[in-house]
Amino acid sequence: MLSHRRLGGNLWASKVDEFSAASVERELPREGTMFAMRSFAWSLSAAAVGLALLGTAAQAEDTVTLKMVGAWAHGFSPTADVGKNFMDNVNRLGEGKVKIQYMGADEVIPPFDQPEALVNGVFDVWYGAPNYFTGVVPGGDITELSTHLTPDDGPGSELHNFLVKLYEPKGVRYLGHATGEPGVGTHYVSTQFPATSIDDLKGKKLRVTPVTRHFVQAAGAESVTLPPGDIFLAMDRRTVDGFTWPVADAFTRYGWQEVTKYMIDQPMYRSGASIAMNLDKWDSLTPETQGILLEAMKETQEWTRAWFAKNLAEQVGLMQKAGMQVLKLSEPEAERWNTTAKDSLWAYYKTVLSAEQFETAQRLLAK
Repeated sequence: MLSHRRLGGNLWASKVDEFSAASVERELPREGTMFAMRSFAWSLSAAAVGLALLGTAAQAEDTVTLKMVGAWAHGFSPTADVGKNFMDNVNRLGEGKVKIQYMGADEVIPPFDQPEALVNGVFDVWYGAPNYFTGVVPGGDITELSTHLTPDDGPGSELHNFLVKLYEPKGVRYLGHATGEPGVGTHYVSTQFPATSIDDLKGKKLRVTPVTRHFVQAAGAESVTLPPGDIFLAMDRRTVDGFTWPVADAFTRYGWQEVTKYMIDQPMYRSGASIAMNLDKWDSLTPETQGILLEAMKETQEWTRAWFAKNLAEQVGLMQKAGMQVLKLSEPEAERWNTTAKDSLWAYYKTVLSAEQFETAQRLLAK
């Protein structure tokens, strides 16, 4: 089991507690204590109200509340709304038994610190990009290479169970990976220069995510790590020649269409959102409650497909309206691009997974 490194854990716990305290519902006053009992009928009414409130309080005590923190705030991006959809599903399916309380996103804990905070039990449920967890669970984002309709085949499948076992030794309970259909909502390269071949990337400076870094380097380009908020200025000043990003995920909300000329219409990987829980918290839940969470995950995985298709179409339309050109590769060049993307990521996974894990992952993802 991973040692519980604190990394400011007490600070993040206090931040989460502040948000929790601000959102706790106040108890309703008992109406029977507000007025003198002037009649027998009134006393019966007051007693009935009191019993009802006691029943509600008892039900509230029986309801398990899980604190959720995500990489992005609800409503900012389609990927953030995957986390919200999961929360809504849990609260509907688990009414009176389990509920999720949203605590916030980067205003509570910086996104790249969130996985460690989840391990340390600062909060209970997390959502974010699958590759955000690779620092805690190396290879935990292997479903980026999945060509299955549901990247991990859904709870109860052999692939999903493989991921559960991969995460457990690190103190995390994997719940699922939700995204669009293969080729929808995925990573793309957007540039200041036209490209008709992977060879056109050689020598260029490209901003990357952890999952696209391997492709960019294999293509002979220079990988540059920047937070999303710095991409606009870097493109505007030409300090980078392009960047990778899942286009469906709020591309134009960052204003990047104003400083970018081309989108290479060759999708890579799966992107989307992963959802995970603190393992100790998961183990404390009843089998019934665990089942509710997994059923909510299944519903979210189904919902997300149409959600990303809708947002991808909207974003590409807005990009073209702003003057960006969408470039298609020839069939042979598209195949070279895809092969490089897959082979470079598999090569990385081979360095972080055991030989048995690597062989199992390849077998399950080849199905």
